[in-house]
This record gives sequence, structure tokens and C-alpha cells, in this order.
Amino acid sequence: NFTIEQGATVDFEIQYKDSAGTPIDLSGYSAKMVLRTSTGGEAIKSLASNLGDTYTKASGSSFLSLSGSNLTTPLSSGSIGVYFGHADTDAFSFDSALYDIELTKGQARTRLIQGKVKLSKDIT
Repeated sequence: NFTIEQGATVDFEIQYKDSAGTPIDLSGYSAKMVLRTSTGGEAIKSLASNLGDTYTKASGSSFLSLSGSNLTTPLSSGSIGVYFGHADTDAFSFDSALYDIELTKGQARTRLIQGKVKLSKDIT
């Protein structure tokens, strides 16, 4: 679970590791993250990442990166960067939402993480 501060930039990283704590090499994977109003409800924001995609951290951009939040981490690190620019978070109006991140490689799909997102609405 995490909180998005409306109008602020969100930039964090998660690591995909095996049961021994060894990072999973993300070579050959694609990733998808969706924020929804409820299970099966309206999609608020969808992010996807495929190998070879390029991203720019900007106020109006949002993305998942298989090269970590700094966009240069090796795929072997298992690092997945999540980024929402402040123009995108400023447009959010939900109170709370659900999210998950899924990784796909070939025919196999893994739900890596899921939870709740709270929006802390801004005053300014």
C-alpha cells in the first residue's frame, strides 16, 4: 500500500527477488501496472513497460521501467521503477484505488505486487 500526494511527483522502485533474496533478471520480461477504482472497476491509469522502451522523467509523463527508477539499472538487478509526473498526479481525483503490477515472460505471467493507493489531496 502507498500514498500518492496529489500534484507531487511519485518516483520509487521495487525489486523482484526469488525466495533466497537473489534479484530476478528481467531480460525478456514486460510489465504492466493498473490503478483502478475497484476490482474490475474503471481504470484510472495504466502503465506498461517493454524491453527497449525509453522514458523521460517529465511533469506529464508516467511509466514503469524495467531499468529501475534511475532508468539505467541493469536488468539483472530485478529493479522496476514506478514514475508518475506531477501533472498526472494533479489530475487524479480518487480517494482510494487498487493497483497491481504484473510481469510477463513468454506464456508465464506473475502478479508481483498488489494493494491499495490513497490519494492525499493537495491544498495549493
